[in-house]
Amino acid sequence: MWVCKKALHAIALILITHLFSNYLQAAQVFNDTSNEVTINEIIYGEGLFSAVNINQAIAEKAISTWLKVDIPAEDSNVIREEILTIYKPVETLLDLYVVEGARVVQAVNLPIDNAVLPRLQSIYPHIKYTTSNTPQQIYIRIRAPFNTKIEHQRLSVRDFSEQAQARLFWYGLELGLLYFVALFIVLIAIFSARKYLSYLGGYLLLLALQCSANNGSIYYYLPQSIARWVTHHCSALVVLGLAACLLFHYSFFKIDKHVKQLKLPTLILTGLLVFMAVLSIGMGSSIAVQVQALSVLTTLGLGVGMCSYLKKEHAREIWVVILAWLPMFILAFTWVSMQMGIFINSALVSASKLAVIFHVTLLGFLIYLRDKRQRDAFVFYTIHDKDTGLPNRLALSRELSKLAAGHKHHTLLLFKPLVLNSIRLNYGMDYADRHLKNLFEQLNLQLDTYGNSTISTKRNDKHTDIYRLDESVFAVILVGKLSLSQVEQYVCLLSSVFEEGIELKGHQLVDKIEIGVAHSPVHAKSAEKLVQRARLALATKCASSERWQLFDVANSVVSERRLKVTSALKTALDKGEFALYMQPQINLTTGKVHGCEGLLRWSHPDLGQVPPDEFIPIAESSGMIYSVTEWVIEQGLRYQKQIVEQFPSHVLSLNISGKDLSKRELTVQLITLINELNLNPRQIILEITESVTIGKEANLKEVVDDYRRIGIKVAIDDFGTGYSSLAYLSQLGFDELKIDKQFVMNIETSRSNQTICKATCDMAHSLGSKVVAEGIESLASYTRLQGYGCDFGQGYFISKPLAMSDYLVWLTKANRVTDVKQHLAR
Repeated sequence: MWVCKKALHAIALILITHLFSNYLQAAQVFNDTSNEVTINEIIYGEGLFSAVNINQAIAEKAISTWLKVDIPAEDSNVIREEILTIYKPVETLLDLYVVEGARVVQAVNLPIDNAVLPRLQSIYPHIKYTTSNTPQQIYIRIRAPFNTKIEHQRLSVRDFSEQAQARLFWYGLELGLLYFVALFIVLIAIFSARKYLSYLGGYLLLLALQCSANNGSIYYYLPQSIARWVTHHCSALVVLGLAACLLFHYSFFKIDKHVKQLKLPTLILTGLLVFMAVLSIGMGSSIAVQVQALSVLTTLGLGVGMCSYLKKEHAREIWVVILAWLPMFILAFTWVSMQMGIFINSALVSASKLAVIFHVTLLGFLIYLRDKRQRDAFVFYTIHDKDTGLPNRLALSRELSKLAAGHKHHTLLLFKPLVLNSIRLNYGMDYADRHLKNLFEQLNLQLDTYGNSTISTKRNDKHTDIYRLDESVFAVILVGKLSLSQVEQYVCLLSSVFEEGIELKGHQLVDKIEIGVAHSPVHAKSAEKLVQRARLALATKCASSERWQLFDVANSVVSERRLKVTSALKTALDKGEFALYMQPQINLTTGKVHGCEGLLRWSHPDLGQVPPDEFIPIAESSGMIYSVTEWVIEQGLRYQKQIVEQFPSHVLSLNISGKDLSKRELTVQLITLINELNLNPRQIILEITESVTIGKEANLKEVVDDYRRIGIKVAIDDFGTGYSSLAYLSQLGFDELKIDKQFVMNIETSRSNQTICKATCDMAHSLGSKVVAEGIESLASYTRLQGYGCDFGQGYFISKPLAMSDYLVWLTKANRVTDVKQHLAR
């Protein structure tokens, strides 16, 4: 508070004294064109001075101008100390002399470089004198590098002290702010890696040095040698500052990206400015001034060119730049005009402080605008898709949560354009995004006009938005209670826009969409659940409708169970939840036990018995099937080792996933276990489903031949379901065909199944393959297949699948009889 009061008092005092000084009647001036007249010659010279108005006391450029100030004698014996102050432009020679009785009683000599003590003289040149009862004269000699008005004041010691304190305060405040802002911006540039901030920070540092050199305060914080060097080379600082500000605007507005034709001129001019700055160090002051003028004009011209080429999105920033640089270019013009001999009132120079503050403030505001625009863009793209500009998943969640909190009925439509992925793969992401933007513009128009006028679901606050949920799925929210017919109308509206066709590089592509629908609060009450259930509806294959699928609780239960099965499958092997059961196979010709088929069973503590036709496809799609296959192979072959020790001719059949059939690891595992357990590979059969063989003749034959070289047999499982021919299968060299149980279980009542089973047996035998019938559940079926010449049979009539211990007991009993059929029929 004290500082503010002192500063305000000093400002008022400066204004008052400046106003009253204009009322001094006259001044005595002498121009020394030789620049060699001494103070003694001035004192004793006659008629050297001529009277002029105080407002016309001008020091001409590079000429020693003498000003005589008369101090009248005091009538009283009161002695006062007074101080005469004078304005001293930079690089100006100034001498002050107090003369009494033709004798110099006080002298202050200030050289051009201001390197004097005390340092107060560098910012506030003055000389102190004491009044007396005899007249005194103060002689002022000033030699400036340009025309300047000689401004001086006579002050009391107290007033001078207050003004000096105020001047030091304002200089310190001005330079402190400049240096603080500059260093702060440089630090931000270092940590944020933004080039334009580093250029701006460098420019502000140069500006601070130049300002402190002009007002003399540089001697307060720098050593005299450095301060003197900086003061002598202010011209170089000006030109370097122009280069820095040019690089700032070049980087700030990204000229190399937005206006590529200005890239080369900008870089060339920047290099020239740096070169001229270095060159001006060794030049005379007049040439340095010309360099400054040329640099200002060329920089101004290129700056105007930058502004004229920039896009409309930079309009607000361009106006701030113009306003920021306008006062600085006026000052530069003023300064150059003064140095080139064009007279400008030196009072305008004092306005530089306000101009600098205004300039730095607007540059700071410019940075604020850029950061605000970037923050606004960041905020925008947190709730919008960057590629299409559509509201994203977060915006969708917020809108759904708002509707749910307001207990409003709403329906969520998720739709997926099917051809979109093909466009991305063949023509790139950018092309697909441009296509989407055009398509959604049409869709928005349809939703806002036809859709909202035909279907009474228009909201009062805004139009119906389209949201982008992920890369391929989009969403529309329909507010209000809707009937199925109204939902169907929206589905038709969506489909019509996409099915009109897409013109793609001269071709017309028809783009169909899949649509999933869920309603709140019927299907879900929270935003997250509603999206999840709409996704589930979208993923569900609907047999009743080609256009869309409404969320179904039954599908949800199936999907939830599938997810639980997938999760539990990962730990089932580690926890020992799998078991291998054996289903006996009988030689239908001899009635003896031929072997068995190993069947995988999974008993989960929570899910119960999970059938293979449920978890095997999940294991195949999740990539875990090979771990299951490894376990089945190892467990089956170890069981086979136990069995052949009691029944040497026993044959074991194991089911193998088609995804694992060609794996080299499986072949290595089989060879290793067969050798380790000393098993006969001819007594091991690998079963693959018929559907695996379709369309894979070349690769499959090579794989089958590999197993046959080892000695292992290969069988076709579920024959009759894959629509393959026996001739085709014989080319692959399979050892067995297993007739699917759907042709065996009702063989007694279906003449077509009887024909299929008999024909299969006849053709298989003619091609050298054995036949196994699955699903024998009665003695009549057993006898009929035996009559068709079927080689082996299995089914519940013979035995259900048994655990290993139970199978060994069954096997012992079955081998005690001559014909197993007789034993089973009892």
